[in-house]
Amino acid sequence: MKVWISVDMEGISGLVDRDQFLPDGHRYETARKAMMKDLTSVLEALEEESDVSAIWVNDSHDGMLNLPAETMPNTVHLITGGSKQWSMNQGVDCADVAFYIGYHARAGTPAAIMDHTYAGEIASVTLNGQEVGETGINAALAGHWNVPVALISGDSQVAQEAQSLLPGIETVVVKYPFSRRSAELLAPLEVDRRLKDGVHRALEKFRQGVVGPWRLAEPIHLTVSLMTPEMADRAMYCPGAQRLDGRKVGFEEPNMEEAFRAFYTVMALNSGRPLY
Repeated sequence: MKVWISVDMEGISGLVDRDQFLPDGHRYETARKAMMKDLTSVLEALEEESDVSAIWVNDSHDGMLNLPAETMPNTVHLITGGSKQWSMNQGVDCADVAFYIGYHARAGTPAAIMDHTYAGEIASVTLNGQEVGETGINAALAGHWNVPVALISGDSQVAQEAQSLLPGIETVVVKYPFSRRSAELLAPLEVDRRLKDGVHRALEKFRQGVVGPWRLAEPIHLTVSLMTPEMADRAMYCPGAQRLDGRKVGFEEPNMEEAFRAFYTVMALNSGRPLY
C-alpha cells in the first residue's frame, strides 16, 4: 500500500495565530517543530502497518519549505518547494490512499483557526454547485486520479467540513476553536494518541472499502468568488472565464485537472496581495 500525506500547518496541534504560520513570524520555528511532531505521530503509526510499502509526504503550507528534510525517516519520500504543478496535491496520483494532516476550514467558516481557501484573496469556491475549501478541492482532484482521502486532522471545524463532503473519512480533532485565532488545545500525549489511533482506523476503513475516491460528475462547473471586483477583473485573463457578478467568475471544464488549473490560475493572477 502506498500512502501519500499532504501536511498543512493551520490545523497542526498547539498552533492558533498568524505569527506562528508565516516564515517572518517570531514564533514560526516553534510552529515548524509542532508540524513535524504531528507528522511524526502519523509516520510512527504507519510503521506499525505491515502492508504499507511506501510513504510520500508533500509539504503543503505557504511556500512549502517548512518540513526539514534532515528530520525525515529514511523510508519517507519528501516532496518540497513551491511552483509544483499540482501544489498541495503533488504526487497523490501515484498513491493508493491519501491523508490530510494539519488542515483548516474553508474561507468564511466561523470560529475556525485561520480559515481560508488557498489564499486570502479567495472568498469562496464551488464545484458543481457545492461550496468547498482546500479539503474539497484537493479531494476532488485526488478522486479524479482514483485516490481516496481516508484521514484528515485539524480543528473541529475542518473535521465537520470533511465529514459533510467525504463519506467514511476518519477525522482527528486536535483543537477546538473559540475564534479565528484562539482555541482550546489538547495535551501533546493526547494528540499523539488521537493521531495514531486515527491512522489505524483510517487504513482499516480503506482496506474494507468504507472510504472511496470523491469523484465529481463531468464537466466540472467551477465558480470562484474573490474579495474585490478588481480581483475578478484580473481573473478574466484566464481562458474560459465567465463573469458571473462583480466578484465572481465561473468556468466549465471537462475534468477536475482542468478545473484545478483554472482555479489556481485565478489565484495566481491575484497573488502578492496578502489578505491572509
